[in-house]
Amino acid sequence: MVGMRILITLVVVITASAQTPQTVPASHTPPQAARSDQGPGRGGDTAALERYAVENAKVLLPAPGERRVVFMGDSITDSWGRHHGKFFPGEPYINRGIGGQSTAQMLLRFRQDVIALQPKVVVILGGTNDFKASLGVPPEATRNNIMSMVDLARANNIQVVLSSLTPVCDYFTPQTNRRPIEKLAELIGEYGE
Repeated sequence: MVGMRILITLVVVITASAQTPQTVPASHTPPQAARSDQGPGRGGDTAALERYAVENAKVLLPAPGERRVVFMGDSITDSWGRHHGKFFPGEPYINRGIGGQSTAQMLLRFRQDVIALQPKVVVILGGTNDFKASLGVPPEATRNNIMSMVDLARANNIQVVLSSLTPVCDYFTPQTNRRPIEKLAELIGEYGE
């Protein structure tokens, strides 16, 4: 059963929120428009809050009927469509992945990199960096960070797609010892059946 959950790519979570929407205008510009190539830990910006500041400032209000989607995540998301052509050409899909990020860092930038862009849907993929040896974040803390992003999205009338963690790949560099399958299974188990 655990193996099946690891192979699941997307779990759609669409529920109504009882909270009042707190939408931030898309025209909101972060305090400083920094270079868009900053990543985690560069220039003292631990959560890379300024990585997408320039790009976010260029995002227009959604057109009537537009089904804008923001992809929020770590390196798996960050790499989508950046090296081998644009994924979903012609679609109003926005990539806001940052390599190496933990779910705590993603949560810190969720308002400016997701809510302020006023998407209809957010796809969240994160967690694998939380339990690598250098961080050792407990699964319940990772779950809480993800669920806080879900709560923020719902409060702003944004539908949520939670992506399951992907299996580890040792092709480029050994990852299994840093991200053991047992830890993946434990985190996925936090979400229940």
